[in-house]
Amino acid sequence: GFLFQAITKDPWSLKESERGAMVMIRHLVCAAVGVTMVLLVFGWETFHTIFSSTVALILMWVLPRNQVHIYVSIWAMGYMSLAHIYRMIVDYGGWTIDFTTPQLLVTQKMMNIAFALYDSSRDPAKLKPENKQRMLSSPPGPAEFYGYVFCLHTLLAGPATDYNDYLTWIDGSKRKGAKHSVVKALLGKTAFTLYAVVMFLVLLPNLDVALLGDQDWLASSPLWWIVVTNQASMYMMRHRYYFAWVLCDAGCNAAGFGYQEKAEKDGEGKVVKDDKTGEPKLVRNWNAVLNVDYPAVELATNFRSAMTGWNIATSNWLRRCVYERAPKGLELTMAFGMSALWHGFYPGYYLTFLSCALFQEVARLLRKHLRPRIPLHNPVAAVLYHTSSTVLTLVSLNYLAAPFVVLSLEKSIAYWTRLYFLPH
Repeated sequence: GFLFQAITKDPWSLKESERGAMVMIRHLVCAAVGVTMVLLVFGWETFHTIFSSTVALILMWVLPRNQVHIYVSIWAMGYMSLAHIYRMIVDYGGWTIDFTTPQLLVTQKMMNIAFALYDSSRDPAKLKPENKQRMLSSPPGPAEFYGYVFCLHTLLAGPATDYNDYLTWIDGSKRKGAKHSVVKALLGKTAFTLYAVVMFLVLLPNLDVALLGDQDWLASSPLWWIVVTNQASMYMMRHRYYFAWVLCDAGCNAAGFGYQEKAEKDGEGKVVKDDKTGEPKLVRNWNAVLNVDYPAVELATNFRSAMTGWNIATSNWLRRCVYERAPKGLELTMAFGMSALWHGFYPGYYLTFLSCALFQEVARLLRKHLRPRIPLHNPVAAVLYHTSSTVLTLVSLNYLAAPFVVLSLEKSIAYWTRLYFLPH
């Protein structure tokens, strides 16, 4: 990140006549460095990323805007699916890293651009403000496209940021020359990655996650120990993802990517205004590309909070490209179904994500009908309600995550059966 800032300049700090050239240089540096690093890591397998993204770009150039999202999605998800099948053939159940890792993120990026193009063909009156902000009236050129796709800070582990966020970072219009120090953010995120390392490299090996699918162990172990093993191991395992996401986020910040100004809101979600000017108070931070809201997940009081706080970029992609465009009543099922398909074809993925859709809908109904009956003005009742909500949410999440880890249908059902499907 610091290297990128050292060899390029913020276009906003230059004369207007010089900005265009610097923007192009920044796109080309992103593309060149990204391709080089992927070649070093994955070798010839980089062909898949280059080939699939190039075909998607050609489709964006030749197809009408009102159809481009359909064909690019079919192409991106189809190629991703073939990659998953190949992976299952050569390394069934394995966790080795190959080209399918960046391909997951490239799939999101291709679809992000395609849907932004599609939105420009729709009736503006039917678009949400976010759609209007992110829509594209014309497809990107090669430099912009490959710079976005191969941006090193967001390619190997994410987050797969939106194309509009990438553009406003490259041209400097997001910060507009703002001098907001990144040091505090980098120190905090670096410290968190060290904590994550302790969780998944030092502590997690003491608990064999594979035991959750071992029928002999499940049959011989007491129920309380199985639950404890599940809860502790899933918590620690999540830190493997936290480590990668937060480290990449820190890399983005070091490159000047991730700065944002947002209106401050109070506990009720209302915008806080300045007493003197009457203008909204602004909160400035480096969390624009943060891929996990740790408290929202690990202290979640409801299912929706946990889902939206986990893998935020993927949640945004699913929301913008699937959930908000699905037929009424099928939004959750289609979004979680797409998430399962995007991850691959192991049965465990489908058991996890489709169950998540069910749990989230049930949790919404419970909150709707139960919460009004709780005297939350009473401090004791409020603490009991929120504490029980958090415990129930986390226990359910860890229970649902087990099939995602053990992968196979037989092992997943064996685990859930041992727990008598109680959370279900």
